[in-house]
Amino acid sequence: RKPYTGGERDDEKLVRDLTQKWLAGWDIGARPFNAEVFRPLFAPGKNAIEVFDNVQGDVIVIRDVETYIATWGPFMEPLQHWSVRLDDLNVQVSGDMAFTTFKLVGTDTRGPDGQVIPFGQYGTHVWRKLPQLGWRIVHEHLTVYVINK
Repeated sequence: RKPYTGGERDDEKLVRDLTQKWLAGWDIGARPFNAEVFRPLFAPGKNAIEVFDNVQGDVIVIRDVETYIATWGPFMEPLQHWSVRLDDLNVQVSGDMAFTTFKLVGTDTRGPDGQVIPFGQYGTHVWRKLPQLGWRIVHEHLTVYVINK
């Protein structure tokens, strides 16, 4: 399939739609988590991406989609329910680069025992339009923020 090469307005819509696909991978409710849904959203190859996330307190650094899948599958597997939404989505496109910023907000996030897990992260994605592949995430930065109860 040939990548779409429309104008920046079209690219903004594409990146916005792809961001919603990324969200759908995390917004699973009570369904089993399938980390493979992220494979077509990230740039393929060793050292092709850079991900920083501090969801468990320590900063996790991931540099390829294989490790992304291997990291988040086991993390999500024991959770009983995980529903999230995006707030304040901002999309900017310039040429073959784009970025998105957002808040990832837990709406119904529960651990293995059913206990509610207050959850929220600030997020940034950097996207690159790759030949033959189209828009792919090359950088993801997620930072947990304090939830006011």
